[in-house]
Amino acid sequence: MKDLYDIILQNMREYPNDIPMKDGKISPSFREFIELLFTPEEAEVVQYLTVKPQSLTAIYRKAKNDGKTKEEVKQILEELADNGLIHDIGGYSHYLTMPHLMNMGFKLPKTRERLGIKAAELYQQFFIEEKFYKRYESSDAGTSVTRVVPIDKSIDHETDVSNYEEIHGIIDECIGPIVVTDCPCRARTDALGIREEKCKKTFPIEGTCFQVGLFGKYFLRRGEGKELTRDEAHALVDEIARRGLVFTVNNAKGKMHQVICSCCPCCCAILRGMTRFEDKDDCCTAKANYISKVDESLCKGCGLCENRCPFNAVTIENEKAKVNEKSCWGCGVCAVTCPTDAIKLHRLERSHIHENPLELMDTIYKENRTEIE
Repeated sequence: MKDLYDIILQNMREYPNDIPMKDGKISPSFREFIELLFTPEEAEVVQYLTVKPQSLTAIYRKAKNDGKTKEEVKQILEELADNGLIHDIGGYSHYLTMPHLMNMGFKLPKTRERLGIKAAELYQQFFIEEKFYKRYESSDAGTSVTRVVPIDKSIDHETDVSNYEEIHGIIDECIGPIVVTDCPCRARTDALGIREEKCKKTFPIEGTCFQVGLFGKYFLRRGEGKELTRDEAHALVDEIARRGLVFTVNNAKGKMHQVICSCCPCCCAILRGMTRFEDKDDCCTAKANYISKVDESLCKGCGLCENRCPFNAVTIENEKAKVNEKSCWGCGVCAVTCPTDAIKLHRLERSHIHENPLELMDTIYKENRTEIE
């Protein structure tokens, strides 16, 4: 008798990131995670999904050989989508995108009911202990899936700024709707009881993860999240920046964004690859094409920038702020609240931004399937 979960897992290996592996085999903890995600009855239909969208008719043609009617297939797909277990975009169904697959249990309450705390424990095993975070964050060749995006208030006024390289510009140009949901990373560490006290006091869980475009519509159809006007989104961005969170988006130009993250260095699945995990991933996210510089004539040595920097790139020496350029990610967190405007971001070309998300994902797919000598 065929193992439906084996089929599902093999289908999922077509993710550009692949899936968690251990000793050359599919991670047992990830398999258990997928078994939590889908019941055996649901797996009878889910086995015919792929990472690419398919119509109901295409899925039914595969499932009818198992005796499923088209109405039964439709009902199962609709229930799965309603519970946040698969995507249905424009009437086409597919497996959750990798960020949602990893995190939906801490974004959607309906999914959380299905997965529970066990999913968070399994995540700790395959994502952190087995180091899948490296494949999640970047390809084997070092292409970052995401990039850091600063806020305009942190950028020197004489520096050229492209809309796709500044968070307010992205909010202006991204395809709507703009929907905010809870941060799954902080929610997960909070549920596991391992969230740092400083994070609890400083960085909120609620309403800090932006879903835009088709993903925004996906959440709204499920009655999840809160839709924002662009003016409301701009105001929230300013508040999040003041709190000291780092904005990241997919490492591509254009309007086709899906998720805009507000990352803390202690919980984030992206930043922790550099700030917390023992085996560092220097490519956990692409650095912004900016770097912090200090005007010593304005600096009072108050230390606020040093305390706020998530990458420990700023220190106070001889009562003046100093920036370690190698450690600076160009997020602008140091500059947003500088009382004298002594520290600002200046242009420094150092990271390639892909032309569009498809090119980015195609690059990552190929690099993860080529032996790197």
